[in-house]
Amino acid sequence: MGEAARRTDRIERQIMIDAPIERVWSLVSEPGWWIGDGDRSKQTVTREGDLVVVEFQPYGKFGVLPIAADAPTYVSFRGNADPSELPGEDNSTLVEFFLAEKDGGTLVRVVETGFETVYPSPEGRADALRGNTEGWEMQLGFAKRDAENPSR
Repeated sequence: MGEAARRTDRIERQIMIDAPIERVWSLVSEPGWWIGDGDRSKQTVTREGDLVVVEFQPYGKFGVLPIAADAPTYVSFRGNADPSELPGEDNSTLVEFFLAEKDGGTLVRVVETGFETVYPSPEGRADALRGNTEGWEMQLGFAKRDAENPSR
């Protein structure tokens, strides 16, 4: 994939969290932890076979499918906004979390790909990339907050 395609198909963000990798792993390995406004007590999480359905009002229900995990350094999911449809390569983005111990804390990198497939129009794709980029920055901030202050 060329550099231009990567810019329109991929989001990559990272954050340094001052917490042990095991604590960060227990957070980021939960399907759909990133859905909502940072208050996970407002989430309703149900399982329908392999699919995890996360409901967060007023945003609705989202289907999250765990794809792969290699604890405590890697986990990936596919997700879409239609929980009646199993997320796959043709209708969802792939979200990957990479964790590494660094300087007594944990470096977390999130990579989300597949925007060109899910959003074929350049305008729709640009909106999704912009919104999800802002969303990942916010959600990684919540992960940092929650992992660094586990009694919160």
